[in-house]
This record gives sequence, structure tokens and C-alpha cells, in this order.
Amino acid sequence: MPDCIVITGASSGIGRSVAEAHIRRGGEVFALARRQEPLRALAALAPERVRWQGCDLTHPAMVEAAVRALAAWRPAIAGAIHCAGDFFARSISSTTPEEFTRMWQVNVFSKFLLTRALLPLLAAPAAASPRVVLYTASLAVHHDFPDESAYASAMHAILGLARTQDAELCPQGIRVAVLSPGLVRTELTERSFPPGILRNAMPPEQMAASALYQWDVIRHRGYIAELLHVHSEVRE
Repeated sequence: MPDCIVITGASSGIGRSVAEAHIRRGGEVFALARRQEPLRALAALAPERVRWQGCDLTHPAMVEAAVRALAAWRPAIAGAIHCAGDFFARSISSTTPEEFTRMWQVNVFSKFLLTRALLPLLAAPAAASPRVVLYTASLAVHHDFPDESAYASAMHAILGLARTQDAELCPQGIRVAVLSPGLVRTELTERSFPPGILRNAMPPEQMAASALYQWDVIRHRGYIAELLHVHSEVRE
């Protein structure tokens, strides 16, 4: 049976590209996002292999309802690829406490909520291939950019979340890893950056290929703790 993957942020950007790529290779997708119309269009690509639910991943009750719907379809899954996220670039003096909190809720707290809720569906016999939880973080974990204190601090937290969860869950056959892209052209970045900044941005399809490569390595008992992409204008 093909892997059944929960994919968040599946309405656009990296999440949508990951979902489409996994569908093309015969996999099953449980797609989550706040916007429902793009999810309906995604499901139309392979109605028998795609289920979806509109969900604000920062709300525990909505996350629990989504996982119940998933369990009714597939009581066991191969894992999850978390692509939902938010971004803004603003100086610390102009970032409100509410904006800072929201950045952490969307990028960090939502990952904790969903992964925790999925644990019963990730249980598997000891001989089974490892289950995978893949978090999308950012180049901002490794490279300092001005005006990104809210975003960058959340990305650092994702890396810490993944490392500690992998140490905890590995004995249960669940591996947790991180994909850290550089600048990717998505609806979100097109709203956030001028065209000149985006001229060398990577396409989301490239990140989808990397995410599924990392996924496949881990499912075959290898391990890539973090896969880092650096776009052409950034050097370590």
C-alpha cells in the first residue's frame, strides 16, 4: 500500500507541491489547510487517494477533529510533512507582542499540536519501516537576516522541537527531521518581498522533491536530520 502522508499547508506553496508530487507517485494524502477551495481542487486530482479538511492548526479542537476524520479513513499512517507556516519581516520595535505570539503559534505550536495528536496513528510493529515527521523550517536557522526576530526565533524553535522529539520518539519507530529551505517563490513570499529579491527564489517544486527525497531515505531506515537549501545569493 502506498504511504499515506498528512500534509499541512496543502493549499499553496511548498505544501501544495509536496502533495501533488506524492499523488503523482501513487501515494495517499490527507491534506490540511485553512483555505478549503484549493483543497477540493487537490482532491479532484485523485479522489480515491486524497482526503482533506479545512483546519486552523493553532486551534486544538480543530486539530483533534481533523485527526478523528483521518483515523476514520486510515487508522495507521506513514507520517506527516508539516508545511504550514507564516512569515513577516519587521523590526523588533515595530513588531507587536500579538504578532510575535501569532508567529510562534502558526510556526511552532501548531506542529506540536498536530504531531502530538497523530501519535496513536503513527504506532507500528517493531519490524515496520520508520514513521516520519518532517518539519519545514528555514535558512533563517543558520543565517542571520535583519528584521526577522519573530520569524527566525520560531524557526530555531522548530529545529529544537525536531531534535528533542526525534530523541524521544526514535525508540518507538518514529523519526523526526527538518527541511530548511532558502527563499522559495510562493504566494506568501510574493506578498512579502519585492520582485528584485525574488528573482533567484527557488520554485516550490524543488522543495517538494527535496522533502520526498528526505522522506524516502528515512522510510528506508536512513536518516537526514536536516536538509538545508541555500539560494544563490547567500553563502555561509
